[in-house]
Amino acid sequence: MEGREARDEDRLRAPKLGAHVVWFTLVSACSKPASTGADAGASPGGDAASGLDTAAIARAEDLRRAKDVTPEARTSHDGSARRRSARALARIADAASIEPLVAHLADEDGEVVAWAAYGLGYACKGHEDAHVKMLAARAASLESSRGDGRSMPSSARGAAELDPTVAIARAIGRCGGALAEQVLVAAVKTGGPFGTAAVTGLGDLATRRKQLGADAMTALLDIVGSRDRTPNDMAFYALSRADAGEAFGRRVLEAARGALGRASDARILAVKTLARTPHDATARDLAKEAAADLAGVVTDAKGFTPAERAEAARGLGSLGEAAQPAVAEALSRLAPDKDAVAIQALLGPEHAVLLTLLGSLSTDPPRTAEPALKALSIISAPSEPTPALARRLAELRCAAALGLARGAHDAEVLRKCDAEGGEIGQRARLTSLLRRPLSTERKNALRAFAKSEHLRIRELAIEAVGQHPELGDAGAALLADALTSKKAGLVATAAEVIASHPERVLVLAESEKRAALDPKAPPPTANPAQELSRDVGRALAAALAEKWPEDRFETRIALVEAAAAVHHPQAKAVASAACNDANVVVRDRAQKALRTLGENVGACAAPDREASPAPEIGHAIEHPTKVVLTTDAKAVTIVLEPELAPITATRIASLVKNGFYKGIVVHRVVPGFVVQLGDPDGDGYGGSGTSLRCETSPVPFLPLDVGMALAGRDTGSSQLFVTLSRTPHLDGEYTRVGRAEGDWASIAQGDVIVDAKLIE
Repeated sequence: MEGREARDEDRLRAPKLGAHVVWFTLVSACSKPASTGADAGASPGGDAASGLDTAAIARAEDLRRAKDVTPEARTSHDGSARRRSARALARIADAASIEPLVAHLADEDGEVVAWAAYGLGYACKGHEDAHVKMLAARAASLESSRGDGRSMPSSARGAAELDPTVAIARAIGRCGGALAEQVLVAAVKTGGPFGTAAVTGLGDLATRRKQLGADAMTALLDIVGSRDRTPNDMAFYALSRADAGEAFGRRVLEAARGALGRASDARILAVKTLARTPHDATARDLAKEAAADLAGVVTDAKGFTPAERAEAARGLGSLGEAAQPAVAEALSRLAPDKDAVAIQALLGPEHAVLLTLLGSLSTDPPRTAEPALKALSIISAPSEPTPALARRLAELRCAAALGLARGAHDAEVLRKCDAEGGEIGQRARLTSLLRRPLSTERKNALRAFAKSEHLRIRELAIEAVGQHPELGDAGAALLADALTSKKAGLVATAAEVIASHPERVLVLAESEKRAALDPKAPPPTANPAQELSRDVGRALAAALAEKWPEDRFETRIALVEAAAAVHHPQAKAVASAACNDANVVVRDRAQKALRTLGENVGACAAPDREASPAPEIGHAIEHPTKVVLTTDAKAVTIVLEPELAPITATRIASLVKNGFYKGIVVHRVVPGFVVQLGDPDGDGYGGSGTSLRCETSPVPFLPLDVGMALAGRDTGSSQLFVTLSRTPHLDGEYTRVGRAEGDWASIAQGDVIVDAKLIE
């Protein structure tokens, strides 16, 4: 990453609020102390005593209708009614939700306050400073009461995790802006529960802004290097997402290095921070030091978790050429010999670490890496391997062969790394092919890959059109052919390339061709007229007319954007129709497409037509439910938790019961980060055919938590992910539907779910 540039100097000099000033702004508006959600305002009769129509609130939440959350629910004496109201409004988080959320923020129930803060953080756009002031005032009243104490055991799940102090700090971070940063920095300096929470809030702010001011960087470094109190390593969430620049590079490196000796869920954030060490020409020595530390993590299987080691391996790749000698050294230490036990151990997490390390090699690996690469390129099992082990060995062979081939796509070492026609081998050869400009012979090779029997290989070949302008008309032909597919992911890939690079599908206009043949025509200009390729135009029209399943959001959006980018004759009609879509993401993107076409449109409003609420409302599972997934490598478990995500948990349970997940492959694994599954097509674009609205919450994603994969708000379907480490940037952004059990760190991309059973 590039260091902070000179233009950011004004940010470093921003005026600062005093450490205590922020606590007393607007305190009178939010003066009630919070109590725990477990008992505040609750009546013995619960929902029955309050007369609350819980199904009506559930429908309002699901359909995103703030007006249907009644004032009676918002002001009920029954705490459970107010909690349901606050949760619904927080998940709706539109303009109509703001006023009732502000009222909920003043509630005496801690859970209500947490939901209100969460919703106000999401509804911040256009009201940033006003919301930050309200949230800071409420935090001040919580601090002054000290009766909020929401401490809970680390094993707490569900509503027990809803901490109003944390929710407020993170909402402020989500709002962003100079005032938000000043409030959070002041809180960090002051300390206390809100100061602790503000550390994570700064991480949220850094995630959005990619940088922090000098005061914030100093405060964060003070709390990870303090000798007066226990270091709070969650500070590395912010430090791993903000550019340290020349001013703080050395201090950040030393702080992250010191944290490696402290085992915790947050230590992986220190590993990520090391990977962001500046590594340009002026900071090469700094990058070498960081690389040495990361290599030490990679090779220390006893001192670090598989997730930390995989993250360190990936981090080495981000440090550029300065880290390549360290990558080579780590490879030489980790590459297994021919020992049967060592090879069998590749069914465990060691495979992921080694594969990630191979992926961190540059396109021209150092010669010192060649002995390990040669050994790995021929690695094999001493006896007939299981399908799972065979895949892992092929992945290692092909990753090593890719380094040895040095851009030669037809090298013998690449042809032999996988079975003939195997997807793993094809991916390696295609990757090598694309490392050089595509000459005539290499264009022909790309055409062959675009017709592969493996869907993901075809998609990767189509993606390459956007990066290789030398393809010319051949690229347009590949895009046109991909658009005629019935595979939603392939169509989406082609449409995304067209939307990003419309020039790839423009050809010489017919008028220019006729003029070239007419001796009476004027000489050609330096910029001859172009028009949309006829083949692409026809294929795009057919794809736009296709009735894609409702949960193929990415395909539908990409087609609208592609049509707008090339000013297709149907562009305005399809964008206008999408502007009336039930999904907010589709509407937002349609609005941008219409503006691309020159239309002066305001925000696309939700359609007036009656929508159907989720069928699970009123029929949701009520207790944690276990799902056993048996893959061709090993069995692992998911526990669906309906307390915070009843509709999502019930939907997944139903899909399992109906056999949906049987035969599906694990289509995405990012070692140390996530395992993802649930797409029948295996490319990440598919789902069950039915969409699922979000049930997000202000709760953390800890290691082995389960969430719903999304392409934007309310775009869920059937794809699940399991976190392999602490991932604070996912908190509140995705529906957390449960927790996982078992050796998920050993699950690899391509593993097949041979059975999925619901244990009720």
